[in-house]
Amino acid sequence: MSHISNSDAAWILTAALPLVVVYLFFSIYRTRERMSVFKAVIDKFSVSEDFVAFLQSPAGQKFVTGLSGSESPARAVTGGIQKGIILICLGGGVWWTGATIESAAEIAAIGVLFMCVGIGLLISSAISYRMARSLGFIDTPASENRQELSEK
Repeated sequence: MSHISNSDAAWILTAALPLVVVYLFFSIYRTRERMSVFKAVIDKFSVSEDFVAFLQSPAGQKFVTGLSGSESPARAVTGGIQKGIILICLGGGVWWTGATIESAAEIAAIGVLFMCVGIGLLISSAISYRMARSLGFIDTPASENRQELSEK
């Protein structure tokens, strides 16, 4: 196995860091824009009765859902699974990179930490899924419904 030199690794990290910074700035900008739109909608209501009527409408409920950032339990579980898989892959790549760079055990350790966080997210998503399903927030899968129908 050929080893990557420390200077090669520095160039790779130097190229990747601006991409991460641009992503973070974009997400901050997007959040600020979204909050300004929500603030503008709230400022449009001069009478509290109008605002209450708006909140009771389907559009108002969608507005509150978007404002609170809450999402369906199934979507939250799916998002956790996606993030866990991404962190495991990222950790594996960082670990592999640390293993191939000459004397870079610290980088390999960081990769292992990313993988552990990813595994933790997958476990958390599995627990959240079971809890949401047992509380009735998520319907039973179609395959389980078919089994129940065939048993009757």
